[in-house]
Amino acid sequence: MPRKLSSDETLDTFEDEILYTRAALEADEDAAELLTETDGWLALVDAQRARDRSARIAETSASAQRAVANGRLDDACIRFAKQLALDVPTSSPRWKRFFSRAPSQWVTQRLVNQIAAVRGWLTIEGDAALDAHRAVLTRWSDAAQAALDRTASSAQVRGAARIGREELADDLTRERDGLHAALATRATERGLPREWPARFFRTETRRGDRDADAPPPAPAS
Repeated sequence: MPRKLSSDETLDTFEDEILYTRAALEADEDAAELLTETDGWLALVDAQRARDRSARIAETSASAQRAVANGRLDDACIRFAKQLALDVPTSSPRWKRFFSRAPSQWVTQRLVNQIAAVRGWLTIEGDAALDAHRAVLTRWSDAAQAALDRTASSAQVRGAARIGREELADDLTRERDGLHAALATRATERGLPREWPARFFRTETRRGDRDADAPPPAPAS
């Protein structure tokens, strides 16, 4: 029986297996008629490549948007702090209403907490310094939240790609087992050697092919 394919192997390895089998079938006159049994195999790999690419695009896009929005929100908070510092001392209740520690340290907190804090600020009315920065704080806190939402959505796309890869490995394994059975039947019918069916499947895999083209891991929260 051909070896069981694993979802940890690269798509190039799957493709190599298919190309080898198709070439071997075509080269053997007793097996050539079975070549059509493999006609849809490469399309399965191509479909998974598209899913993996979509997962990488979604992941990279979410990561980039999150980094940009986070940086711009930090900038907006620092500019607001500088203007507020011109109006009140950092020991005043008004200052502490916005910043519990130095602004340069305050902006290093988790993005989700920073967004919540800024949105809390935006409910405050009648603060002149805040009003001067309200629009930009609103823009970038909203953008940062959208980036977090997109990160969550990209995890679903990545999960679907991983499931698709597992299904591909299972589907190709079943298809290869079915082809092997057909070859074994033909070997019996035509008096061919018992090991003849195994000749149409590779016995070696690529070096270092584990998960090289799989979707990226989830980012740290």
